[in-house]
Amino acid sequence: MNRLIEEIPVILCKLERIFPSAFFDSMEHLPIHLPYEAKIPGPVQYRWMYPFERFLRHLKKKVTNKAKVEGSICNAYLVEEASTFCSYYFEPHVNTKLRKVPRNDDGGKVETSEGLLSIFSFPGRPYGQAKSRRLTDKEYHQAQTYVLLNCDGVQQYVKIFVEEVVENTPNITDTQVDDKLENEFANWFKIYIWLEVKKGLD
Repeated sequence: MNRLIEEIPVILCKLERIFPSAFFDSMEHLPIHLPYEAKIPGPVQYRWMYPFERFLRHLKKKVTNKAKVEGSICNAYLVEEASTFCSYYFEPHVNTKLRKVPRNDDGGKVETSEGLLSIFSFPGRPYGQAKSRRLTDKEYHQAQTYVLLNCDGVQQYVKIFVEEVVENTPNITDTQVDDKLENEFANWFKIYIWLEVKKGLD
């Protein structure tokens, strides 16, 4: 930090010899103070003002009477707090900001079928005109892997696969395990289920 405090003014002086004066504003001057601020007060997350500035922007958007800005902000804040508090006492069927409908639920009737995998049981309907095309081998593998890894009924087999990988390769890292899940799990799962079915038939 001490080195940064000493070198940043020198670097800015060198930049002033290259760039026109219009290039330099408060942002170029700011690095002079940053090392000192990092050294003395400590981590920035305990003292920065950005969350409060974002919240003030949220309140300023609610200003309707520009002659009474402070009053408008106070009223907007009170209305928001009161409505949030009251929303906890509404009937369960009333949708509020804190009780939004699911992402793909638009209120329409959804056709459901028994026996579907959990990943295909979310509410939703087709949108727009249907189009068909062939997937490349890479796209097919990615879609297959995504469905398997995000299906609740397959999680027990994911655990078995990971245990086998760790047992066969004791020093393997978590990143390497994730790579094997993405690249090898779909084929392993296909063979594993085929062997289980074959055992049942025998």
